Amino acid sequence: MVEITCTLKEFHKYIGPRVRNLIQSMTKKRKKELNHICEFCKKSAELEAAHVKESSRKEIIESILIDYISKSDKNLVIVDLDKFEEKITASHKPLDKYFKFLCAECHKTYDKKLSK
Repeated sequence: MVEITCTLKEFHKYIGPRVRNLIQSMTKKRKKELNHICEFCKKSAELEAAHVKESSRKEIIESILIDYISKSDKNLVIVDLDKFEEKITASHKPLDKYFKFLCAECHKTYDKKLSK
């Protein structure tokens, strides 16, 4: 068991990149299954996994970490990283519920629409 005690900001800084890599490895197979065809424009391209509305990586991480806030110091989270990894993986399944598989251009357009 590997446990980390840190602030939410530190968690995003140090563990966030690992989460990004974990999610990328999960979506790689799905991109291949889609034959690299963008869900929106239907062109063949290198696909990117775009989080759907209201399920950004950061929001999903924070929803999991709520259960790990320190009782003595509300600014700290104390979490078993193996358990966190299991939860973050499960929270992105099924992949098609949490991601759109888009070319870079459609991904930018999709994100702009979400930010309005």
